[in-house]
Order: sequence, then structure tokens, then C-alpha cells
Amino acid sequence: MANRSGGSLANQIEAELICVVCQERYTSPRVLPCQHSFCESCLSMAHLAREHRGRLLPCPTCRAVAVIPDNGIQGFPVNFALNNLVQILVSTENEVRRTPQSLCSLHENRKITMYCCDCEVTTCSKCAATSHAQHHTEIILDVVDSEREALQAKLDEMEKVLDGSDAELNIVNEMLEKITKQTEAAIITITKEAEKVIDEVNKKKVGLVSQVNALKMGQTERISSFKDDLKGWSKKRREIKQALGNVLKTEDDVAFLQGASEIRGDLKARDKSSTLSELNSETVDKWINFEPADNLAIQVDCLDMGEVKLIKEEPVGTNAVINSNSRVNTARRHRRRNTAGNSRDTEQETPLQINLERFTEENAVIIRYTDQRRAGRRDQASANAPRIRAIHQIGSCGTNLGDFFHPCGMSQLSNGHLVVADQRNNRVQILEENGSFVQMFGNEGTGIREFKSPGDIAVDGEDNIYVLDTRNDRIQVFTADGRYKKIIGGIGTGQGKFCKPQAITIAATGEILVADSGNNRVQVLSPDGRFSHSFGREGSGEGEFMEPCGVAISGTDVFVCDHHSHRIQVFRLTGEFKSTFGSFGSEHGQLSYPSSVAVDPNGSVIVSEYGNDRLSVFDSVGRFKMCFGNEGNDLGQFLSPNGVSICSPDANQRSTNVKFYVCDAWNHRLQMCDMIC
Repeated sequence: MANRSGGSLANQIEAELICVVCQERYTSPRVLPCQHSFCESCLSMAHLAREHRGRLLPCPTCRAVAVIPDNGIQGFPVNFALNNLVQILVSTENEVRRTPQSLCSLHENRKITMYCCDCEVTTCSKCAATSHAQHHTEIILDVVDSEREALQAKLDEMEKVLDGSDAELNIVNEMLEKITKQTEAAIITITKEAEKVIDEVNKKKVGLVSQVNALKMGQTERISSFKDDLKGWSKKRREIKQALGNVLKTEDDVAFLQGASEIRGDLKARDKSSTLSELNSETVDKWINFEPADNLAIQVDCLDMGEVKLIKEEPVGTNAVINSNSRVNTARRHRRRNTAGNSRDTEQETPLQINLERFTEENAVIIRYTDQRRAGRRDQASANAPRIRAIHQIGSCGTNLGDFFHPCGMSQLSNGHLVVADQRNNRVQILEENGSFVQMFGNEGTGIREFKSPGDIAVDGEDNIYVLDTRNDRIQVFTADGRYKKIIGGIGTGQGKFCKPQAITIAATGEILVADSGNNRVQVLSPDGRFSHSFGREGSGEGEFMEPCGVAISGTDVFVCDHHSHRIQVFRLTGEFKSTFGSFGSEHGQLSYPSSVAVDPNGSVIVSEYGNDRLSVFDSVGRFKMCFGNEGNDLGQFLSPNGVSICSPDANQRSTNVKFYVCDAWNHRLQMCDMIC
């Protein structure tokens, strides 16, 4: 009876601690003048719920009207008695939760002394003899001791495993640190060796230039001397001419004969002067010339600067390399198109041979590979790589409407029309997607709507056309129908000034990014054209450029073509350097004078290579995926490809394939391509 009474008392106390408004325990209880208490938040809600709030508040229980203090609901006094009771009750409940129950919940006054091993629960002796009679039960103290021992053994075992894992982790970290240091040392050595070669080439360059200057000096001195003589005889000739005229006008015969005698002496002296034929003027165009060595390109290509070796008892990853490429050692059918658009099938073997060779040095393994497919079209890097096909071409060499002379950059309007920088024609052309001419504006000059070698095009979200007027060191902005709006920039090295800018793109936020090639930096302008910030400087290190000439943005990542460093550098939009990929060469994953970069909606990075006459495709972190194209003028072939522009995806398109245009600069055309993912 005592327990039941205690339980009833506890229930009554609990009921007194419940707010009548929210039906929960009081939180920061406030007491009204009528002595009824409510949560502070409940009083605030009750006041806000009134249509005409004012400063009067009826009590939610007795409806007695109370005047709200000047500082609001918080001005009513706190009911410290209720607040303290709530705190005590909460503390007691927390203590009960932390203290295990020692009495059985089914049998009063029965202590819990047994443990059912089958049910894994604690019980009293009566429960063990009744509901758990068929189970294996033991005394709690015995179970606790054995369980502690078992858990302690597990803990000791786990500590040993963790110690071993920590030791292995330290070894792996040391390996990574060694590889990083060895890589840095190798790069430093390679750089030094390359600088030696560059120094030797520069010495030869200085010697050849000195020879040319010496030849120039010898020839120019001789010609300058003849020039001085020629000036003197020209002056003398005029004097003789004037004297001859005067003599002929003399009427006195004696004076005439005396004057004629003097003139004949001057004329005989002129006959003995040097003539222009003595300078061999007929061969003047061939006096000084430089003929490069016939095998110069071969010598440079075969230059042996050393070998990179994997020093290991066993060639780590060798089997994986062979197996991962074994699928491509089969014949493939390549479908190619001629300029008329007709397709033809050709069978050819395209194996990727990987030859392993162990050198005489101890534990040195060199892995060499030869890609036989480079003899033909260099399309696929692996069986799982995407495929690119050229669909059709637009334009040809000329000055007529719809023709091009070295197109080098383009973009698209929202209606799908192509906006092309027709560089050598110093104009901008707008075409339909099928190549039909729409509009043209611009000609050569320095004024408004005039261009000097426009290098790239960008279109913002409002279809404003940004023309990068490269040789005028500025940006001209036009509407979609070609009406002039404004000029941004001008020549210089300061903020917002340019020197031979090569590429432009516009972020989704409206910020304008310009590859400021002559200043070896990328400038970021606000949507209204004002300078925001820039990044990069001249050099070959991380975050440095040697004539940046292509720029693209994907999210907050900016991809920049570092033209003369033959690589792509990746930055945050704020300018922090992130990563780099690519190196000079023509193998897969290498680049030769990358001229333009674009990122498609799938995250693939498409790079046009001016030097390799092809496109290379990487994933978003710089891993090589494939390359496409080679030198030529057929469909799918290029001569110095430049600007790459991704087509806006069709809203109804379900395929992940990506269409894009390439400015095939020295074929004077655009090629539309399709990347099949």
C-alpha cells in the first residue's frame, strides 16, 4: 500500500508540473497576477494569437486580464518553485536511468540475482524457476566475471590489431613520402637537364644570330657607302643640269664655248662614277638567308635525356597493365567519312603492344609501350572509352558570307545560332546550326564595330555577344542582333587591361573570365565588366603560365590551356591553384600546344591540340580518356584545331551523348562532332 500511495503522490506532483496550454512540463514558467503559471513561450503564443493584441492578456485558465509589462512577457515574474521542482524531477529521472534496477519488475521485493544465458536477460530467482525454468541460467556474479574476462581478451586483441594497423599505416605513409620526395628530386633533375639542353640551343642560337648580324653589317656598310656616293652625284647632277641650262641660254659665242668646255669636264667625271650594277642588285633578295638543318626535327625528337625507371624487385602493376589492355589487341572496324559525307568501312589491326624489358642494372624494370594505332586514326584509348564521330562541316576558305578565313572561336545563342570569330576576315558571323548564313558584322580597324584578329566569342545569359578583339586588346559587347553596346578593357598591364587576350568565357554567375595571354594571367571581371581579381604570372611552375590561350569553367573549377607549357591547369574561381595535367608529346595523355578547352555536362574535359592536330579528352580530375583526329582535311581530321564549343543540350534529349563544334582553323571550317558516352 505504501508503494501505491507513493506512486499516486508522484503522479499528483507530475500533474502539477504540466502546463495547461502545451500539456508539457513547464519551461521557464511565468506567473500571472491571478497566480496561474504558464510556460513563457505559451504566453507569447497566446498573446500573438489575439486579433487585437495591445498590452492586455487574458489568463488562459481563469480569463482574468493581466497587463503585459513594458519589457513584454519576460516582465512577468518567474515561478521559481515550479522551475526548481521541474529541475529536481529531471535530475532524479536521469539518475534513475544511470542506476541499474536491482528489483524485479514482476515480483515485488525480489532482487535480481540470476542471468538467463539463452534469453540474455537478468531475472530474479523466482523468474528463473518459472518462466526461465527450461533455460540455462547462472548466478549474475559468475556471468559478470567470465564476461569481463572475455571482453578484456577482445580488448587486448583489438589493441594489438590497432597497433599493427598503425605500424602498417606508418610504413605506407613513409612509402608515399619517399615516392613524393623521389618524384620531386627526379623532376628537379629533369628540369636541370632540360635547362642544359636549352642553354646549348640558346648558345647555337646566339652564334647563328651573330653570324647573320655580321653579314648584315658587312653588306649594309658597303651599300651605305654607295648610298652616300649616290647622294653626292645626285646633287652634282642637279648642279650640272642647271649650269648646262645657263650655258645654252648664253647668246655670246665666246662665253658659250667657254661654258661648254667646263661642262664637258664635269660630264667626263660623272662617266667615271660607280653604278648600281656593281652591287649585284639583281640578287639583292638572296644576300642573307638561313637554312635550318634538314634533320633538325629528327634530332630534337631523338634527343635522349635519360630514362625514368621503376626500382623494384618485382614490377608492381605490370600484370594489371597487360590485363587492362588485353581487350584492345583485336581487329577493329573503323568507319570513316570522306568530305562528301559518304562512309566506308576498313578492317585494320590496331593492337596496343606493351613490351617489358629488364635492364642490366640490379632490380631495375623499364616498362615500354608502343601504340600501333597512332599510325592511323588515334581514336580510342581503351575499350571502355567514349567515342567521337564527326557529323558534318560548315564553311570553306573565302571571304564570301558563310565562308571563313582561320575561324578560331565560337559560341551559341539561346536559339541555337552559331556566333563565330572569323579571325583573318576581321568579322563576326552568325549562322544557323545547319550552316545557313544569318548575319555578319565588323571589318578591320580600331573603331567601334571594327576588329583586329578577333580571337574568341562568349555569350551571356541575356544573349549579349562578347567579342574578344585580340589585336585591339579589348572586348566589344553586342546584342544578339549585332547592335553595339560597349567596350571593355584596353592595352596595358594594369587591372582590367589586356595584352593580346586569347580566350573568354562567362560563368553561370555572370563573371567574365579572360585568358590575358600577353600578361600571362587570367582576369576575372564582374558581370558589368569591372575588374574583380586575377591569378597567374609568367613561369612554368604551379599557378604560372606561358601564354594562356584557352579557358573554361565547370562549377567553381576553372580549366586553363597553358599553351607553351603543354598542359592544363585547374584553379578555383577565386584563383587558388588546384591541379595540373598533361605534358609535352603526342602519346595518349600528352599535349602539344593546347589551344582551347571545354567541359561538357558529363564532366569530360575536351582539349584541342594545335600541335598534334587532334582532340584529347580527359575526365574532371585529369585522367586521360581518349583522343580523336589527326592531320588532314577529311571529315574528322584537323589542321590546327582551335576553339571548342559545347552545344546546349536539348530539353527533350534523353541520351548522354554530347554534341560540340570545333573551329578547324587552317581548314577554314567548323566541324560538328558527337561524343558517344
